Amino acid sequence: MCCLGPNRSILTILDETFAFDSNAEIYRTLENSDIKSNDIIEFANGWYAYPDLNTFDSPLLLATLTLRNIKPSKALSPWNTKLDNSTTIPLTEIATRQLEALFNLSQLLFGLARGEQSNYTFRDLQLGHPPRRFREAGFNKFPNNNRSTDFFGTFQLIVNDILKSGAIDIVYMMYKDPRIRCVKQKSLDLLTNITTINEVGYFILDRYCQFLIQLIQGIRDGHLIEEKIPSLSVLIRLCKVIVEKNLLNHYQHLIDMQFIDILIDLFEYQQYKTNESIVYFIKFESLALQCLYIMLQCASHVDMWSEKAQIRLVNYCCTILYKSILDDDDDDKCDDYSKRIEINHILYAEQHEMTHSLSYSILTFLSIVRCRKEIGRFYRENEHFRELLNAMRQKYNSRNKYLSRDSSISSALDQLINSMFDRHELKKKKKYYYHRHIHLHYYHTLDLSHLQKVADQ
Repeated sequence: MCCLGPNRSILTILDETFAFDSNAEIYRTLENSDIKSNDIIEFANGWYAYPDLNTFDSPLLLATLTLRNIKPSKALSPWNTKLDNSTTIPLTEIATRQLEALFNLSQLLFGLARGEQSNYTFRDLQLGHPPRRFREAGFNKFPNNNRSTDFFGTFQLIVNDILKSGAIDIVYMMYKDPRIRCVKQKSLDLLTNITTINEVGYFILDRYCQFLIQLIQGIRDGHLIEEKIPSLSVLIRLCKVIVEKNLLNHYQHLIDMQFIDILIDLFEYQQYKTNESIVYFIKFESLALQCLYIMLQCASHVDMWSEKAQIRLVNYCCTILYKSILDDDDDDKCDDYSKRIEINHILYAEQHEMTHSLSYSILTFLSIVRCRKEIGRFYRENEHFRELLNAMRQKYNSRNKYLSRDSSISSALDQLINSMFDRHELKKKKKYYYHRHIHLHYYHTLDLSHLQKVADQ
């Protein structure tokens, strides 16, 4: 969130149809120490915190988000599915309450999905308060017994409640509303959580036919932190559904939008490889290559992409592989530290113990070379590529510090070497012994025929 701290406290309940005016003289600026637990606080960019919504009580948050307890005639909000021309409706108190409910509901789902029992509410996060345990903050969906908590089962219960309440329609309206900064981001955060369940992902693809295209446009044109990364998080889950159910119409959207080219253009955008953005770029690239790996697991799907897109992607993956074996001596050739980061964000990630894109780069590379024999043959016969893999194997072997940090790299590397070289050599040997067997069998048959003729004479 970009709401870094409170700047005003509103000490009176506003009329539900009142449109907030940030320049109103009735507001007075307060410090954190002046804020009471029953104050309504205004933050930057139109976000507000209400004392009764400082909770993880999921029924209350859902009721607030869906306007369930408000008469339609009084539910003046741009995110009301029963009203027309919603973008002309000002941001009333009801609307800002929906925003806070969206935020806290997303925080609750995020914590449950990770098997955690606490998280920050919107108010606590902005005021610098510690995270709150879900039970103590109003959440009552955990079973009342001494057994270990079934986090995923509880997570599913909340997602089912969201589906039944119609909240997804509200969240989708929020996602499309450009007026308040970070609303799109928090809408995508909630959609990321609920699409963890494949059936929900399929429901969203079926119900909102333009959503997939909107996500790709957001990845292409949106803000790196507020739209690109959260859009990718949702798209990964939707692509999993598309591939598993072989939804070719949806898959074709990815091709028509030239999604691979969009991502590689963004990978090569140098502005993201500066000190200010490098951490977010590393996350973006890792998510993007995870998404590409999911998209390209099936050979028939790989064949749907143009040769140009496949070659661009293979070349970029090779660039990532090469960057992984550079050492400090190679980077010290660059005097300027910012240039050094631009050259090798993989090394930067490893130095700061961050997860990066190498494992998915390897697997994505393998997905294409398995299907394109001429590309596979080129790299298999390339001595420099063999040396690269040997250097990577030495760096990421079982006795290396990188394996304990991220074993997926070593596993992906083993798959690549096994598929491109070990299996290939085994196949050649099998082919050799097969033809040798046929050859020997042929001459053995000739010998028997000759002996039979001699015996007959």
